[in-house]
Amino acid sequence: MNNSEALTTLIVGGRTAKEYSQRELARRVGISNSSLNDIENGRVAKPDPEILKRIAEELDLSLQQLLKAAGYNEVMSWFSHDEFKNKSTKDLKNTIEECRLFKYDILDWDANKRKKALKIMQNLNEIKLGLKLIKEDAETDYTLDKALEDIDKEIQELKEIATKYDYSKLPKDI
Repeated sequence: MNNSEALTTLIVGGRTAKEYSQRELARRVGISNSSLNDIENGRVAKPDPEILKRIAEELDLSLQQLLKAAGYNEVMSWFSHDEFKNKSTKDLKNTIEECRLFKYDILDWDANKRKKALKIMQNLNEIKLGLKLIKEDAETDYTLDKALEDIDKEIQELKEIATKYDYSKLPKDI
């Protein structure tokens, strides 16, 4: 699917979902019916981003998707001084929702880290008791080798919880 076909699919799909005629959408976004027809039929190589933004707002579409389908590359966002200039309301709502969900992931991540930290403290106390028994020459099956092995396991657990949060769950737009 080339750019114009992808753009046509997005706009016509959004227009159909809202039950707008081509004339109605053109009126709502402030362009002529023939201009919208040209955009939908791929006769405009790269529609004006401002027009695409108005279409995205009216049809509740992602401006980023429309810009990409129209042939604008993602580098365009880097040249904008306003990081939200090339975002539609839908894009911003999606970003807000991703951030909201990430907040809960962080809270859950922190709760799990605290549980692991408490378990590690408990395990280290058990190792400490075992080492005291060895030091006092008390009868025990616990050996220095076993203590070192247990300490290595706890170090691995500590490495897992040492990260601030799970970077794989970061929202894409922040």
